[in-house]
Amino acid sequence: MIDCPSCGEDEELRGVALGDGRRQITYESCGHSWTRGTSTRIVASPASSRNITPATSASCGPRWDDEPVVATLNREAPNLGASGPDGVPMSFVPRREPVWNVGDPVQTNRVFSYVVVHDTGFSPNPFHGLLTLACCKPLIRKTANVGDIIVGLSSRSERVVYATQVAGVISFEEYWADPTYRSRRPIIDSPQIVYRAGDNIYEPVAGGYRQLPSFHSNRDGSEDAELKRTDLSGNHVLVCERFTYWGRSGPALPEELQFLAVGRGHRSNFSADQIDTVARWFADLPGGVLGAPAQWKAGDQSWRET
Repeated sequence: MIDCPSCGEDEELRGVALGDGRRQITYESCGHSWTRGTSTRIVASPASSRNITPATSASCGPRWDDEPVVATLNREAPNLGASGPDGVPMSFVPRREPVWNVGDPVQTNRVFSYVVVHDTGFSPNPFHGLLTLACCKPLIRKTANVGDIIVGLSSRSERVVYATQVAGVISFEEYWADPTYRSRRPIIDSPQIVYRAGDNIYEPVAGGYRQLPSFHSNRDGSEDAELKRTDLSGNHVLVCERFTYWGRSGPALPEELQFLAVGRGHRSNFSADQIDTVARWFADLPGGVLGAPAQWKAGDQSWRET
């Protein structure tokens, strides 16, 4: 297992010989690649091999001056409280009242920490009353269980982007079929970014899945095979009801939680005392979306879910 220099995942490697004597190395989970040999250099990651310009070096979303993307879709963003074509409500209003209060004790056996390299509102997606992790971070999605706490940090681990506790671990089939998650399907040509950022992007079809036009597809709406492989390799979608998402306005990582700091990949090997410290801190956090993602169109207020 070696850290990918592009996204920080702990990865298995596979290599392909090139005609000039070098080898192209591809990371199994994330799909990023580089070459080594006499002319070793970093080559384009999936983001730059697609017809889409990364948003502040992100691969999980377009630049906000790309207006609109996927023009052939021709769908307008629904009004608040409107229904989708299948009759399922698409309101921003959470469908359930929180079943917890600030200060309620939190019990957990494991904590994950990692750097949110691309904070676009897509992965994680904290909108519509839930926080979900359906794309990227396949190793976390493979291994996380109900009750685990996940803490996402900024690029140098100096700030907290979000913190959450896993409430459900479901399959991509369940995520697609359950009407609860219908509002999380992307409308990629919407003028409101919150609708573009939907992460419920894998529709079950005969023999596999269809990738919806989304922050992980090509700019013309066609599938990005590498990102699709990465996402589906994680097997599961993590659904969280109790969460705090700060985005770009996150607080400094508290001194007592400095052990969560991580350079690449993720960390989950913490002592029982450290896990208890995280649980006590998490129990006192306010809930909901408290700030816009770091990579978000200026002036767009749809993240507020009003």
